[in-house]
Amino acid sequence: MTNLSDSAVGCWAQGAQGDLFQCALDGLFGAGPSPGVFGLVVAGTLVTSLYIAGDGTIVVPAVVTILLGAVMVPILPPQFQLFAYSIVALGIVAAGLAVWTRFTHQGRF
Repeated sequence: MTNLSDSAVGCWAQGAQGDLFQCALDGLFGAGPSPGVFGLVVAGTLVTSLYIAGDGTIVVPAVVTILLGAVMVPILPPQFQLFAYSIVALGIVAAGLAVWTRFTHQGRF
């Protein structure tokens, strides 16, 4: 007979000693893509949806994406911080696009 802690539900059955958030993240990333790829998909969806819902400028989605990723870095466990860093990286790229559009492409200062 197998011990409960050695089974697939052992992480969930640890009670107060277990980390439910860690169990959920391990299950999510264990069955799918790496945290970095997943972070790029989430950040891309966030930037696109905020751009569509906004006034047609990329500035607000870039700032929100950078701030959201920066808040997530200390919250996530160390092995999943690449997820948050990839969100910050995509926000920085969107901010660079906003700067390029405003100062070179449109010619406004």
